[in-house]
Amino acid sequence: MNTLDTLEKRLARFKAAIDLKMGDRTPVSLMMDYKFPCRYKGVTQGAYFRDRSIGTKLLMDVFDELGGWDIGRAGGNTTGEQNLLEAPMVIKVPGKDIGEDDVIQWEEREVITVEDYDKIIKVGWKRFMDDFYPKFRGWDHSVYHTRVESRASREREAINAGMKRWLEKGYPLIGGGDVFPPLMMLSSCRSMTKFALDLHRMPDKVQAVMDAMVDDLIDISIRAAKGVKIPEGCGILTKSLIMERGGGFYFPLKIFERFEMPYLKKMVEAFVREGITPILHFDQDWTLNLPYLKELPRAKCFMQLDSKTNIFKAKEILGGHMCIMGDVPPSLLSLGTPEEVSVYCRKLIETVGKGGGFVLGVGCGVPVDAKFDNLKAMLDAPRTYHG
Repeated sequence: MNTLDTLEKRLARFKAAIDLKMGDRTPVSLMMDYKFPCRYKGVTQGAYFRDRSIGTKLLMDVFDELGGWDIGRAGGNTTGEQNLLEAPMVIKVPGKDIGEDDVIQWEEREVITVEDYDKIIKVGWKRFMDDFYPKFRGWDHSVYHTRVESRASREREAINAGMKRWLEKGYPLIGGGDVFPPLMMLSSCRSMTKFALDLHRMPDKVQAVMDAMVDDLIDISIRAAKGVKIPEGCGILTKSLIMERGGGFYFPLKIFERFEMPYLKKMVEAFVREGITPILHFDQDWTLNLPYLKELPRAKCFMQLDSKTNIFKAKEILGGHMCIMGDVPPSLLSLGTPEEVSVYCRKLIETVGKGGGFVLGVGCGVPVDAKFDNLKAMLDAPRTYHG
């Protein structure tokens, strides 16, 4: 761990990147959750879901062994997927629904019907979910809010415990939770196949549903983010917009222009007004959609790529407009050598990092089967190479 760095210096390095400036060096963040630490330390994935404190402890152990990175994550490193357990989706949990050491799985299944569209249009997303979610989980309505508050309380405890550990080590934080924009939420709850058919068979109704959802999603997201009490001067309040299914990998631009971009823009602008830094978490290939992102506020958010989008094209189009975070491929961390990782990281620092506005990160998240020496090579790259 670099003992010459301080919390203030690390935070300034990260803020400079968001501001599209060059700090003293390229900042680096692994955005690591529980999966790799558990596998690396010989603890099963199922054990984590039975006791989430295991994930926080093992993450910190691995953090120390690797020598650290520039910023921690409040309410995301070991709790993020637990939050998504609340989404109306069929989820298979290790040690319960699947093998003890399998990685958590989301099952592509229709859980919201076309008939539910009319209900959402009438009452909005929050009121619809208040009625739908207990039935979906098989809970009695009389205990629904008690269960939700109990889980929220445990979540706050986990977030606060995690923040305390990061700050004790002298590392700043980002955090504020995740949100599915309307297209991602509907395509997940309807299933991708049925939702794609809806877009062609009843586009006006789908748009009406999204119009009825977006303000509730914004309100819920802002409340959740502001519930993460990062101490002043110790981090950046963020909101991760989880976006996989609205880009050019799946849909033509005319679909994106009508059913994704207007809602993305509205959500981003609302978060920025509230002092929240949006993280655009782009899974799959969004290269075709990059020019549209110039419509979003300049130097107010950053994109996190998963190695499918062309990161060099992203720099060409959005350099000087939006901070870019990425993009060491998970396959390289799992199957490559430390030398190959170092070469690729230097290329990113030299090209994408030119002039600032870049955070070195892994594509999406650290894979469960990453090699420790490869992660170490990635973290060492910006400390020894400045482009």
